[in-house]
Amino acid sequence: HQGAFTPQGQHALRGAQLDLTQNRLFTLTQGTEQVLAGIKEPINLYFFFSDKGTTEIPQIRTYATRVRELLEEIARKSGGKVKLSVIDPLPFSEEEDRASSFGLQAVPTGPGGATVFFGLAGSNATDGQMVIPFFQPDKEAFLEYDIAKLIHSLVTTTKPVVGLMAELDIGA
Repeated sequence: HQGAFTPQGQHALRGAQLDLTQNRLFTLTQGTEQVLAGIKEPINLYFFFSDKGTTEIPQIRTYATRVRELLEEIARKSGGKVKLSVIDPLPFSEEEDRASSFGLQAVPTGPGGATVFFGLAGSNATDGQMVIPFFQPDKEAFLEYDIAKLIHSLVTTTKPVVGLMAELDIGA
């Protein structure tokens, strides 16, 4: 009899994770998992975060770590259908231009005039794009919902058609 700790039994545990955080920060909701299961074409997510520009802003850096870890978990659970790129857009760089091309804008963070990118852009195989312009730390309770909504919008490329039927008097 082979147990879980024999070389053959170890393969059964590969990739398993146990979330022991107080608020289950790394456990995706059933709704998010359903959105991920519905992905047919690849989705690209681009997390733009000004890492170097936030060295003096610990609140944003802590929240950025939370956002990045959630995005990594979503990409991991998508079975390769969500591809994540983490980008630090330095001023006057191609990465900054790319963030701007998605419609993201750097937000002023202090009296020194420094600006910071802290947003998410997503694209699908049909050139559809969605963005979260800036992750606000006071809206952390909605973080997973907002990201799942962005992904769902990229998955659902056709809008439902609604028709109205009415009785028409077409008498002669």
